[in-house]
Amino acid sequence: MRSCKVFYLSCTDDGQGDGVADCKKCDNGLESFQMDETPKLTVKGREVGINALDEIMKEIRSRGLLEPQLGNELLEGVKQRDYVPPSMEKDYRAALLQEYQRRFD
Repeated sequence: MRSCKVFYLSCTDDGQGDGVADCKKCDNGLESFQMDETPKLTVKGREVGINALDEIMKEIRSRGLLEPQLGNELLEGVKQRDYVPPSMEKDYRAALLQEYQRRFD
């Protein structure tokens, strides 16, 4: 009897090699992979997931804002959905503006 690679006791091999196929942690089949569909933003060289980033960008674009209000509104839209450390707000704002320009300019 083989235990799951990540120590799930309910995931065992019955000796025929089929037991771990039902374990999402051990199975290597394509159906076991869960795609992370959270849009990513690079902030100070690190990728961070931003909930509803696409929707935030589209909504802000529809307002026709210009800088500096554009950057402020992008940041506020993100802060409504995700935690942004106060010490990183300037970096998030810059990354959001860069992503906005990449998408729409």
